[in-house]
Amino acid sequence: MAAPWHNVGRMQGDARIADPHTVVVRTPEGEKTITGKFILIATGSVPARPKNVPFNDENVFDSTTILDMKKLPKSMVVVGGGVIGSEYACLFDAMGVKTYLLHPKARALDSLLDAEIGEIFMGRMKDNGIELLMNDSLESATVEGNMVRIKTKSGKDLLVEALLYALGRSGATEGLGLKELGIPIGKYGHIEKVDPITYQTAVPNIYAAGDVIGPPALASTSMEQGRLAMCHAFKLKYKTALAPILPAGIYTIPEISQVGLTEQDCQRDGIAYVVGKDRFGRHGRGQIIGDTEGMIKLIFDATNGKLLGVHVIGEIASELVHIGMACLAFSGDIDFFIHTVFNYPTLSDVYKYAAYDALGKLNKVRAEVVKAAENIRQHATSKPT
Repeated sequence: MAAPWHNVGRMQGDARIADPHTVVVRTPEGEKTITGKFILIATGSVPARPKNVPFNDENVFDSTTILDMKKLPKSMVVVGGGVIGSEYACLFDAMGVKTYLLHPKARALDSLLDAEIGEIFMGRMKDNGIELLMNDSLESATVEGNMVRIKTKSGKDLLVEALLYALGRSGATEGLGLKELGIPIGKYGHIEKVDPITYQTAVPNIYAAGDVIGPPALASTSMEQGRLAMCHAFKLKYKTALAPILPAGIYTIPEISQVGLTEQDCQRDGIAYVVGKDRFGRHGRGQIIGDTEGMIKLIFDATNGKLLGVHVIGEIASELVHIGMACLAFSGDIDFFIHTVFNYPTLSDVYKYAAYDALGKLNKVRAEVVKAAENIRQHATSKPT
């Protein structure tokens, strides 16, 4: 057992939790037993592997086994337009692979993105050469020599060199012995009934964090959950709650990142809002780096100008989003962007002009509110007493 950093020992093997304080690890040298006051389960997730998909090491992969791909195929079908499927589809397309993206809904990343950003992303994928097979799903996959024949439920028949199945993931809990301890496991292998503040499971001294407990299943959030769990276990007071505002970064081509509310969230919740947008190509840095189609989209509360949401698509989107996230964190409003001086030429400067775009709309809304209030006042004072 090595202990290179922070005196943390590391052991590699297959583990099961024998009791609330004991972990048994099967290693090449035999079984070893570790005991401790607390146990943190952070085993992550594993790809779904339906029985009707003929997975193998040559040309039918899941999102883990594809990392051991032996050669780059000339053509590929990616099943699943979630984060992983979309990222891989963009990656293989960029490497010259004829790529098909098969997804059961009308838009990739449909449940994650602001609808406008989602449509822009779909257009960019199509422009990049990815063939989009939306509102369709896998009927069958058959290995034929060095090729894979794909049939979809809509009747399409494709013969490609490789298949990547990236639709769904399950919590990596198999073999851990959690049910025997009274820790409930859900349909997809995720640990259930985990305290959202302390990350304790049904067994109080056993904690769980990360993908193994389900959404949001983001690396950044998972690490923070683990820190919170151990802060609670060891009574460390410097960190007691997960940040209420969590960003999402999607490493597609183009890159996408967002934080806060979407337009659809505002519409669903009856929030009056205005939108401001500006493209990278209207700025020197966007022209210099050659990303003229990138965009920053800001959503503000129409009643008070508070920032509600930030959506970025384009180069270094996952870096740029943090400026807007900081504004959200201190409940900032449109004046933060209007009055801030950004370096020039930078992509950060796009924030200011997206805010100016929203300011005109916001002032119009405010003027209409003032006019409506004045009309009500005049109507009230004109009534006979």
